[in-house]
Amino acid sequence: MTALATGVSAQTLNVQMNADLRDSHPGVNRDGNSDGIMVHLVEGLVGYTEQTEVVPMLAETVDVSEDGTTFTFTLRDGVTFHNGEPLTSKEVLWSWEHYMDEATEWACARDFDGSRNLEVTSVEAPDDKTIVMKTDTPSAVFLALMARPECGQTGILHPASVDADGNWVAPIGTGPFKWSEWRKGEFVDLVAFEDYAALDGATEPDGLVGAKKPLVDKVRFMVIPDAAAVSAGLRSNAIDVASISPDLLPEFKDDPNMTLYNVRNFGNNVMYFQIRDPLLEKVEIRRAIAEAIDFDQLVEIASHGVGVPNMSMISVDSAYYSDVQKKRRAYDPESAKKRLQDAGYNGERISIIANKRGNVPSYASAIVAQAMMQQVGLNAQIDVLDYATQTDRRRNGEGQLLSVSIGPRFDPSLTYAFFIGDKDADKGKLWDDPKAMELMEKSFTTLDQAERQKIFDEMHELMLDQMPAVFMYNLVYSWVATSEVEGKPVWQSFPRAWEVSKAE
Repeated sequence: MTALATGVSAQTLNVQMNADLRDSHPGVNRDGNSDGIMVHLVEGLVGYTEQTEVVPMLAETVDVSEDGTTFTFTLRDGVTFHNGEPLTSKEVLWSWEHYMDEATEWACARDFDGSRNLEVTSVEAPDDKTIVMKTDTPSAVFLALMARPECGQTGILHPASVDADGNWVAPIGTGPFKWSEWRKGEFVDLVAFEDYAALDGATEPDGLVGAKKPLVDKVRFMVIPDAAAVSAGLRSNAIDVASISPDLLPEFKDDPNMTLYNVRNFGNNVMYFQIRDPLLEKVEIRRAIAEAIDFDQLVEIASHGVGVPNMSMISVDSAYYSDVQKKRRAYDPESAKKRLQDAGYNGERISIIANKRGNVPSYASAIVAQAMMQQVGLNAQIDVLDYATQTDRRRNGEGQLLSVSIGPRFDPSLTYAFFIGDKDADKGKLWDDPKAMELMEKSFTTLDQAERQKIFDEMHELMLDQMPAVFMYNLVYSWVATSEVEGKPVWQSFPRAWEVSKAE
């Protein structure tokens, strides 16, 4: 491989993943690992900053009509795809049609087709540099919806990403790295896009926008789920950047050869109830489980002291995290015992499904919660599944209680939309209370921030009453980089390989 134009010699940045890529298709059959790779390959019209604001990315400007239903995007000049073709409005139109095609199975299509909160009624390109999108209703979150990493950032693709028969091949985007090779179960290789068109005037990385120059020739995302293997790989320099489990924090905290990043984000660690289970459909049992858990102690143990208890769906770092959002059910074992008695609980087995991914507290939280639940008479047992199977169980509405970690959504409405909805239409939804669905829908169309706050606070009070889940604390990802790594290789829950190099 030739050296980059920046003058940096040929380098490979080895980044650990705890599970394999699910799909190379942005926003399709995705999970957090998949999203973390896609942000290097594709870019959307808009993107998130470090402070989770939505700003133009492939667009130079975004104009919104007074009624909040027409969005006009003017594309930046000089942007090219990985195959050398220039970005025009034609590729934007093609990408939108591709995502909205039912055959694509894009995870976010229902957010735009009218089946949830809004419908994109038209997308037009009056010229090569302009895209006009219209919605059927004013939206407080339209741009935030488009920028989401879990949607692949609604990344603009070149049509050559599919073959002549329309079958998916690989992503050809505009990001700082290009698709190279996927050896399933082992690694995904990306190579530097030397013709990457940086934002004018950007000198520092800024979330998923800002300066994004590739400073290494290749990034290898290595599938290494075992915590001991991750530790050994960092020590031997076989791994440059890794997300580690909390129990490894003491090992790396004071190591002068390593840089430790404890990064809190907008994701959630959750005890996810299947509320149509014959036991857990009883609200008194769900309330009892919540009151049986000493959250301060659980979070201290599971996070090794880096987490902050939070029973709200909204992140503690959100502008919408109010005094109401700080409320939580009190730890009260005696009340929990009485609730179980009133509900007619008779020692039936309650399965806590957990995974042992090294960088999330699924298993650690399950162990602590199990002990506390057993103290009040709940027959709580842990069933360990691999992460992919556990994810499939959650999406299919199977199991009883799942200890899971859900990736970040940066607007409260988007977090609610992940958890709330019609379980008959989507079995993976957590909560289908009519009032909760009404409030969620209202939050999408309410433009005034103070009014949105009232909606979110009412939602939290309702959630504490019905307890469709036990929200424990916001995700804290602990990342380690060897001392040879220069730059900050992480943002939120994602590895970030641009503007990162390795010392010679």
